[in-house]
Amino acid sequence: MVRDKDVSKVLTLLPKDAKYYFCEASIPRAMPSSVLMEKTLRFGLVGKDCKNVNDAIRQARNESGTNDLIFIGGSTYIVAEIENL
Repeated sequence: MVRDKDVSKVLTLLPKDAKYYFCEASIPRAMPSSVLMEKTLRFGLVGKDCKNVNDAIRQARNESGTNDLIFIGGSTYIVAEIENL
């Protein structure tokens, strides 16, 4: 997410029974992941603050089960930073 947008409408659409791994894109407009995580608490969303998208993917993989789905969302900036893990 970017810091100059109201994220509350999007956050109302996310499932409360999911586990989230928050990270931020390496762009100047990026909302710090710690700020995003704080905002999500108001909507009943629980997760971890990660240093980047690759760290978030590693943590999600390590903590997921065989039948779990890992969804990577956000902007194309986040997707562009994914390494071949």
